[in-house]
Parts: sequence; structure tokens; C-alpha cells
Amino acid sequence: MRPILVLLHRYVGLATALFLFLAGLTGSVLAFHHELDEWLNPEFYHTASEGPVLAPGTLVERVEAANPRLQVWYMEFADEPGHAALLALVPRNDPVSGKPFAERPVVHYLDTVTGETVGTRYWGECCFSRKNLVPFLLEFHYNLALPGNWGLWLMGLVAIAWVIDCLVSLLLTLPRGRPFFGKWWTAWKIKRQRLNHDVHRAGGLWLWLLLTPVAVSSVAMNLPEQVFKPVVSLFSPVELSVYEARGRLPADQLGSTAYDFHQAYDYAMQHAATLGLSEPITELYYSFEYNFYGAGFGAHDSNQGNAWLFFHGTDGTRLLGQEIPGQGTLGQQFHLLQPAIHGGRILGLPGRILIAVLGVAIAVLSVTGVVIWWRKRRARQHAALAAGSRAGGLSRSVE
Repeated sequence: MRPILVLLHRYVGLATALFLFLAGLTGSVLAFHHELDEWLNPEFYHTASEGPVLAPGTLVERVEAANPRLQVWYMEFADEPGHAALLALVPRNDPVSGKPFAERPVVHYLDTVTGETVGTRYWGECCFSRKNLVPFLLEFHYNLALPGNWGLWLMGLVAIAWVIDCLVSLLLTLPRGRPFFGKWWTAWKIKRQRLNHDVHRAGGLWLWLLLTPVAVSSVAMNLPEQVFKPVVSLFSPVELSVYEARGRLPADQLGSTAYDFHQAYDYAMQHAATLGLSEPITELYYSFEYNFYGAGFGAHDSNQGNAWLFFHGTDGTRLLGQEIPGQGTLGQQFHLLQPAIHGGRILGLPGRILIAVLGVAIAVLSVTGVVIWWRKRRARQHAALAAGSRAGGLSRSVE
């Protein structure tokens, strides 16, 4: 059994090493992505205007009037005064051709008091300029900035392999023979004589209880409907997302939007009052593909994540779904915790610091694993050459 585990650990580790190295380094930076982006681009976040803020629907009207070929699909509101609102826009359909206008999706930052645009950028655009760095790293971390769903699937499969490897690597540290704990204790130590090997083995062992939840949360965030929810539902049911449920309906049953962001905000507040949600709306968006609105409540960095409500785009009184931390089945609650676990927010500031350090550790474990494989490969090659030389010398002596 152990030789099989060794081979599995070796080749799964080699197959995922580069991806985990990149994900670890970018994840370390992204533990504080909001603070980093605000530091790099203060003009996108801070405004000097004072006075009553404009209604979300009014902000939408202002930015769409200035960009007639674009339409807002997502809004993010500042949860503190003196901060700009974020509005993401995509191309409208050309009434003549029926196809989207040749405009790039864009993000505008608006002064919530005056409605004036204070900044603009194309989200996820490459690569390392002050304006593009953090959005690009976010896209790269989750999907390698690949088009469509290719990146999500790739990183999701890597995450599955990572979960398996976490279990395999733990089993490989378990000693054979007795005394069990006396022998196992050596696996937790780092010796200077075998620094690279022991950093890889002991580092992974000391961090195992942190690495495994992050690996599991990676599966949840990349392949939630395809893998994570079906597995969790074996133990406790987890509802389909509104996207998945609406995607299974025939197109003629989805309806079409019958109201704007003004009314959407009001409907969101009504549903929140009915459910006893008292935190302000901080995010609001519309799904053009599936005809529903989604509203997020509470601070973006809350420990368990925002509460979300989803309601019909034709009849706003119809609540299609809700994702409220701490509510629902155990499976549902476990699923909703995954983004907070992945970003460390579940433990507040200490958790985010821990994730930043853990990201570097993941990169180190990836590198040390490859180095171990390379050294053993070279040793096997040298041994094979030496054996061949001895066999050749023996053959000549016999002749």
C-alpha cells in the first residue's frame, strides 16, 4: 500500500506544483487585496464631497447616461462615508443587429454625493500597472485569467487533487512499527542535514490542519455545483444556487426584467425587513441571463460573509433564494463558510495574516517537493549508470 501512496503523492504533487506555487503566492498577496488596491489607487475609493448620498438607482442613471452603449449589471456601495461606489457595466445589445455593441466591459467609480465619475478601469486587464495589479491577481488566482470556464475547471481539478494529496501526505508521515508516537515525532522535526526534505515533510505536517480546509474551500469556490455540493449533500442537503436552478429552466420560463435598480433596491429592503436583516445593502446586481436580482447585506470583510437575497426580475416580490450565514441545513451553512475560510476572514484579522503566511508556505512546499523529486531522480539515474558500468566491467572480465 505504501509504495502506491508514494507514487500517488509524487505524481499528484508534480502535476499540481506549478499551479499551487502560483496560487500560494497570489493568495498571500490577496489576503489583503482590498487594502492593497486602496493604497495603490486611492482615487478609486476616497471622495471629498459631503452631504446626502444619491440613491443607487440614480447612480445607475448617471453612469448609463454618460455611457449609452453600456448598462450596469453590478453595484458595490461603500459601507463608510467618504468612499466611492463601484459600478460594473457591460455592452448593451445593438437594436439594429441584435448583437452586443463593440464595447469592453468596464468598471466606473462614482462619488456617491455628486454622482461624478472619479475613476475608471477595465477589470482583470493585464497586468502589473498600479491600476490593474490587484484585479488581475484576483482573476489569475481563481482562473489563471483564462477565457470562459476553462480556468475555473482547471483550478477546480487542481484543488481536488490537492485535497487528495493532503490526505495521502498525512498517511505517508505515519510510521511503521512501534513505538508509534516516538517514531512519528521525527516526522515533525527539521534537521539541518536534510533541510529541504524535512521542510517539505515537517512543514506540511505542522500546517496540515490549515492546508486541508483551504484545499477544500478551493474546490467549493471553483466547482461548487459540479463537485462540492453533491459531496456535502451525501451528509447534509445543500440547495442549488439560484444560477443553477434558473439555468435548468426553459428560456421562456425565465421572463424578462420589469423594473430598474431603483425598484430593485426597494424590493431588497422589503425582503430584508421580512427576514429580519438589519445590515445595509452593500452589493446589488442583475443577472441578464437568468433574470433575477441579487442583493448582498453587510460589510465586505465580515467574518462569515455577507447575507444574500435573490428575487425575480419580473416580479420583485418573489424571493427565489437566500444565503444567510448561520441559517439552513448544516451542509448549507458549511458551504456558505467556504469563502470566509479561504480568505481567512472567518478568524478576522489574525486569520487573514495566517492566510498570507500560509500562501508563502504553500509555494515553499511546492518548490521543496519538486527539489526532492529531482534529487531522487538524479540519484536513481546515477545508480543505474553505476550498475550498468559494473555489469559491463564484469562482462569483460568474464570474456
